[in-house]
Amino acid sequence: MNSLQQRYIRKVFYALALSLFMIGLSGCEAPLDLALVEREIDLPIHRFDQLKAAASNHRQIVTVGDFGTVLTSVDQGESWQRTQLPSKSSLISVASCEDGSFAAIDTVRKVWITDAKGDDWQAVQLETMESPMSISCDPQGRLWVTASFSTLIHSDETRETWQEVSQQEDMQFTAIQWLDREHAIVTGEFGSLYFTQDGGESWERGSDIPNEFYPMATWFRSMDEGWVAGLSGTILHTNDRGVTWTRQTSVSNSPIYNLIPQGDRLYAVGDSGTLLQLTDNHWGRVPNAPRLFSYLITAVPQGDEKLLVMGGQGTISPIQTTSAGSVQ
Repeated sequence: MNSLQQRYIRKVFYALALSLFMIGLSGCEAPLDLALVEREIDLPIHRFDQLKAAASNHRQIVTVGDFGTVLTSVDQGESWQRTQLPSKSSLISVASCEDGSFAAIDTVRKVWITDAKGDDWQAVQLETMESPMSISCDPQGRLWVTASFSTLIHSDETRETWQEVSQQEDMQFTAIQWLDREHAIVTGEFGSLYFTQDGGESWERGSDIPNEFYPMATWFRSMDEGWVAGLSGTILHTNDRGVTWTRQTSVSNSPIYNLIPQGDRLYAVGDSGTLLQLTDNHWGRVPNAPRLFSYLITAVPQGDEKLLVMGGQGTISPIQTTSAGSVQ
């Protein structure tokens, strides 16, 4: 971190420490030890980090969070390097592209782009009034941002020119998933479902997910088969491109924030440290998941037998997985 980034982090830590000290005065707490604050500042991961998304390019892992936080690992999560982007907003989504580069988006409509080394992040301001929700990279190297008012914003291959297209409906597009150069799926508010078969030149609306379902998490194995998950822990499955959906049983009713494939297995992460695995159309808890009061937001597969789960309170934890169960 450079000196400006260090000063910014120190301001945050000192403010938190002073607040705790003032609260503790009435209880005759021990004197404030600023040496502990300094030691915490020197750590790459902080206990107040609220991580929001992660991506991997098979060389390194990048996870992002509030206050412009970027954590990078080049050794499969064994150690981390911290970068503090000059942004006080939350980084809410990050994607890796086939050339190894990364792109992240923040809540103030900036796209942050870096090369495969992840050394130098550069910002592009999106000229839009809509609120961004997620970012993805298609097989052609174009960046796609989902946003409010049924909006998709995408770059060209050079990432210098951007185009905004709206379906003219007042709903949020929550996620976009590219299956190949031509085919992609967009999910959104009120159960909306859109498909493209021509690389995003046109979008066709599919059947809405019943009961105006709000998809917090989406993963499609093909244009026909996919899963969506929501705030009440509900996980739905379709085999016919969303014409019909089946609710799968689950041991949890915590909100689900992400669906993560690992080989032939599928996992779900969510609130209160929720980590579930799909086995025979039933979602059960992963036995050795961390016990957390905070949330898990995503996971990065590490080969066939390990997940690196991430979430609130600076949580980054490797979890051994088993080969039992598979995506049905």
